This record gives sequence, C-alpha cells and structure tokens, in this order.
Amino acid sequence: MPIEFQLETLVKQEGEQESFLYEGMGQIVEMGNWLYLRYIEAETAVPVTFKIAREGKMTIIRRMEQTSRMTFDAEAKGMAMVPTPAGLMEIETITHEMLLEFKEKPFAGKVTLHYELQMNEQKLGDYRIELQFTT
Repeated sequence: MPIEFQLETLVKQEGEQESFLYEGMGQIVEMGNWLYLRYIEAETAVPVTFKIAREGKMTIIRRMEQTSRMTFDAEAKGMAMVPTPAGLMEIETITHEMLLEFKEKPFAGKVTLHYELQMNEQKLGDYRIELQFTT
C-alpha cells in the first residue's frame, strides 16, 4: 500500500556532525512478521528497503551496483556489508536503541534507531535514524 514517509539521519564521525532529511512516497507491505517499506531515493535513484520486525530486528538494504545491507538487532550485534572501491566490506553494527511504534488506523509508524559502526573493534561513528510513515 502507498505511504508517505519522512526519514531523518544524524551522523557523528570524528567530531563532525551532519544531518540529512528525506521526504517522499513509497510502498509498505506486510509479509509474515516483517514490514517491508520501500522507496527510491530522489537524489540518487537508489532503491531502498527497510525490513522491520516488531520484535526489534531491522535490515536496511540499498540496491546499487554492489548492494549494501545493514542488519540491526535490539538484543545483539548485527553486521553491515558496505560497498567500497575494493569491494564489499563487512562492518559490525551495535544497536544502542531501537524504538518501534505502530498505529493500525490509519496504518502509520515511527522507527527510531541509534547505532554505531565498528570495524576491528574500532568505532567508525554514531548514527541516529528516525523514520516516520503513514498511509
């Protein structure tokens, strides 16, 4: 079903902080225990999928030449496969906070995710994502 969404991302790396705001239209589908929220990034034309489980698991997939996949788990470490010029690089995701809120009529939701990325036990940055959507 069609949705309207707003995605805000906050990135903190090496003492620098940046924020990004995306708004647009997408699709949401429920399959089993998972919600699939899909949209096309306006600036890059990259298809993005948020795969969300109500039990506190999430995967973000960006389909480019090399597909980027980041997994998050409210209770465990996850992993990210991130494209680099040398090929796909595996990075660890550490979820500090994952809040999932849903309403049924009209179907809407809010996802808040605070995580850090690490490689070889070295912190690469802190990230916060807030995704809101409504049908």
